[in-house]
Amino acid sequence: MNVVAARRLIIRASFGLVALVVPFLGSTGSLFLFLFLSLLIALTNPKMHVFMLLATVADKKSEVLIKPLALTLSLTALCIFSVVSSLPLYIVSDVIIIVTLAEVLAVLFESYGGLTSSLIYVLSGAFFGFLVGGAAATFTNVATSADFLLFVAMIGALVGALLRNILHKIEENVVVPLGIGFAIWLFNGFDYSVPVLRLLLTLLFMIVLGYALGRVKLADISGVLSGILMGFLIVSFTDFRWFVLILSFFVIGGIFTKYKYEYKRAIGIAQEAGGARGYRNVFGNGLVALVCAIAFGITGNSLLIVAYIGAVATATGDTLASEIGQTHKKLPRLITDLRYVPHGTDGGITTLGEYSALAGAAAIAIIAILFGVGAFNTVIPVILGGFFGANIDSVLGAVLERRHYLTNSSVNLLATAAGAIAAVVIFLLLL
Repeated sequence: MNVVAARRLIIRASFGLVALVVPFLGSTGSLFLFLFLSLLIALTNPKMHVFMLLATVADKKSEVLIKPLALTLSLTALCIFSVVSSLPLYIVSDVIIIVTLAEVLAVLFESYGGLTSSLIYVLSGAFFGFLVGGAAATFTNVATSADFLLFVAMIGALVGALLRNILHKIEENVVVPLGIGFAIWLFNGFDYSVPVLRLLLTLLFMIVLGYALGRVKLADISGVLSGILMGFLIVSFTDFRWFVLILSFFVIGGIFTKYKYEYKRAIGIAQEAGGARGYRNVFGNGLVALVCAIAFGITGNSLLIVAYIGAVATATGDTLASEIGQTHKKLPRLITDLRYVPHGTDGGITTLGEYSALAGAAAIAIIAILFGVGAFNTVIPVILGGFFGANIDSVLGAVLERRHYLTNSSVNLLATAAGAIAAVVIFLLLL
């Protein structure tokens, strides 16, 4: 690391001290502080030493310190929400310390690889976010528990690590602070907490598991981070058994993605990056299940159990139908009119793929029973719902994805929602 880069890191880390000042200034005072800093940065003369110290190549061309300005403007926006809405001021302190100190530590560990660097961001962001956010909450008389403060600090650190991994450098300083702030604010509204020991064990387990999945190339860095976030939330709002179910999908899907991979690559239909899943795939297949798990943790509605298993069954069935069905020697037929289409065509189905979809949904139904997530009366609804959802995926692929109205991830999202709803409807009809 050169001297200029080191100085930038020191300045960024020093800016983190503002997190300790925010509680003393209050919402309005902090708003004016960040407005003043934004104006000061915007008007900084490009010939000044401080400008040359902080400026990147893009900054020198535009003659504006883009990244520092983006950061102070995003913090200004959060302070506006704190003034006019119910966003607690401690969240602003949380955001500042995560995007400064956690970011600096992550950069220092970049030589060990992107995944290690991101995990350092998560751990340090959660730790310092808890300490600083807790101090800010205490000073501003926010009535909350240590369990909850650690919970939201972990969520903020995970969201920040994921966003900084998938965004471009300039966008980071706008979207990452806002993303962290709004994520914490969302869960602040739930007023839901988990015991500290369980939080720590859950996060550490997810990090170890995510690191292992990244090492064996079942997921790229964004896939690992989104998987850790999803797993952490599922376990926090339900229990470990629910996580085993969605982990089964990712493991089964990862294994069959590599099934006859060389053959699929030879005919141009293999998953990119050696089959490693990214954040789009993780959220496309798992977001509906995550929402069901969070909703169950808050409401306790038993129908959400059926919906959760149905969503996971759909994702598994669809993945197996695609990864195994594409290896069928005969050409697939388009699901809408049954005409033959080339391998890899969106909406193409095969007999082998249909059987695979049933097998995938059945596997999830059985695993759910074995781990006590679902009862025996959920088996048929889950299998039929998963099979239905997998075929809805094919219909959406044939009608909308082929015309580029939807992406593969959005099709997966809609299909898992359809599978979850179908499983619940069939369950109610069979009562």
